[in-house]
Amino acid sequence: MNRTYPCNRDFLRQLRLRNGWTQADLAKRAGYSERLISKAEAGSPIALDTIVDLADAFSEEEEQKIFWEDLACDPVGLAQRFIHAVYTYQQDTISHIRDYIAEDCVFRVAGNPEEIPFAGEHIGIDAMDRTFRIFFSVLEVPKGHDYTKHYQYFCQGPNAVIWGDSWIHPIGRPMETPIRVSNLLMFKRGKLMLWDDCYDTAAGAACLRDNSDPPPK
Repeated sequence: MNRTYPCNRDFLRQLRLRNGWTQADLAKRAGYSERLISKAEAGSPIALDTIVDLADAFSEEEEQKIFWEDLACDPVGLAQRFIHAVYTYQQDTISHIRDYIAEDCVFRVAGNPEEIPFAGEHIGIDAMDRTFRIFFSVLEVPKGHDYTKHYQYFCQGPNAVIWGDSWIHPIGRPMETPIRVSNLLMFKRGKLMLWDDCYDTAAGAACLRDNSDPPPK
């Protein structure tokens, strides 16, 4: 087992400031030096036992317990893995990121299910897997598309936000303009608990509606 981890420095700092503590205050409460707290907030790897002690120090003041996995989780890295899996493995996306999805994860896809067959709230890994298989039964990734240029990732405490332009299009019908997307990924103890997929639902429904006609020869 890995014995050192970099902390989620944004979340660590957020928790400290939310409690009105200086780095010296946190150091005293956790039983470490101010230098170590500075190191942790810089994202440098620190010992697992130390991360546990930091989580315990916060848990004394927070309404909900803070676990060491919350402090060691890398939400942006996991969000990047998600986008990579979507474009690389497509219908098999979930099987390639299953290791960090909670069994009861909630997957919300915006839109009207009568217009967008994969829209709705899906609970659990199996339901998420079925949703991606439906998604890629009507849509496809553009050939040779470099998706890395079209997404940005932001850390929001223990969570991640993805902004981007999706060129994934109805099968056989490339789009002239992309669809703007925004994903919120919420984590607890290093596991994905909520995945909220928002996008221009009107544009998405129009793409699928247009796809009901035969593709041009």
